[in-house]
Amino acid sequence: MFIKVTQSGSRRYAQLVESFRNDDGKPRQRTVCTLGRLEDGGEVDTLIAGLQRARGLAARVKLVVA
Repeated sequence: MFIKVTQSGSRRYAQLVESFRNDDGKPRQRTVCTLGRLEDGGEVDTLIAGLQRARGLAARVKLVVA
């Protein structure tokens, strides 16, 4: 699992994503949960709260900016 930063319009969101292979063996990614909106000015409280909620879902998390 990893954290992926996505953009929708002018807003950016942090999502917890897992990689898997479908029935045909092709690699895919699935969003486990949206952790929160990333705002200019350093608002990371929502992100931290989202990570704490998802803490039991992943033993290792790395940051990937897309």
